Amino acid sequence: MDHDGRAWIAQLPHELDGQRPILDRLLNLCEAVDGIRWLVIGCSVGRGAGDGLSDLDVAVGIREGAFPAIAAEVRRGVDRLGDLVESFQHQLPGVTVTHERIFAQFADRCQVDLVIFPASVEAGAIPGVVVLYDPDGCIVIASEPPAAVTPAQVREWAFLGWCALADLGKYLRRQSPWEALARLGEARDQLWRLWAVALDVPSRYGLTSILDFAPGGVPAEMEATVADLDPARLLSAGQALAALLADIGRRLPADQAAALPTAIARYIVADLASITPPGGICPHRQAYLDAMGQWGAPARPDAAAGRLVPGPDGADREAAFRGWYLVTQGHEHADPCQAARR
Repeated sequence: MDHDGRAWIAQLPHELDGQRPILDRLLNLCEAVDGIRWLVIGCSVGRGAGDGLSDLDVAVGIREGAFPAIAAEVRRGVDRLGDLVESFQHQLPGVTVTHERIFAQFADRCQVDLVIFPASVEAGAIPGVVVLYDPDGCIVIASEPPAAVTPAQVREWAFLGWCALADLGKYLRRQSPWEALARLGEARDQLWRLWAVALDVPSRYGLTSILDFAPGGVPAEMEATVADLDPARLLSAGQALAALLADIGRRLPADQAAALPTAIARYIVADLASITPPGGICPHRQAYLDAMGQWGAPARPDAAAGRLVPGPDGADREAAFRGWYLVTQGHEHADPCQAARR
């Protein structure tokens, strides 16, 4: 098939004026180096959804017998595509086929994300790929739609989300908010993947796919899953995320919903609910303050089990609470409060 890459590049919209000359020079490089056998572009620019901030997700196929030498020539050529700030080469984790990834940042904010493959790799199987250079006519664009997400994949993504939320609870108990915040983000990433499945859009890239294919599908409830380093807000966000993750099955096809890990879902929802909000107090202490009708509901944020701080006149609120509890309940209050753990 004849692929006129130069014409495709020329028709790019004005928003891509920065990317267009880079693509032109990359096509020149492919034509000048005999060992380069094809060039394709994908993702947002390939789909026609790119803007001035979109990176160029491209791949080249090179003759297998001279991979190291030609890869080095491609690296040098990429560095000359524009006013280079710096570039980086490495192997993609989990990719077993021979390859090399090159990322280049240019001074005009344009970015090239290029992967070098052996020419025998089936580049036409990449969803939404556009062929810019293929003198041998070896690339055949796949006509079949990409394989549907399997129940096993749905189970894996959901399980990873619940594992991240389990860690969130652990790190909150350890008073390690940075680690808790990181795990909250990981749990949300897995939820975005599942939400993309529910919206029937490509789920590999999670939120990015939703914004590209179904921007109106971002639920307002997701805002409640965002937090800063405040432990109480981290806990609230984790609980909100757990609720959404537990509810995702209603939005999935029956076979995928049936694969969800329901036992760990119930466990983690209950476990997060058992955490007394940092800086807060247990239900029994709150009941005491309500019964007294005074003092408000302060608690020392760094005190174990949210014990009550002294009153304005120095009164020992904690001792008063324990006396009240013994009289009303018939036994002493035990920390950690079991009522707070239900």
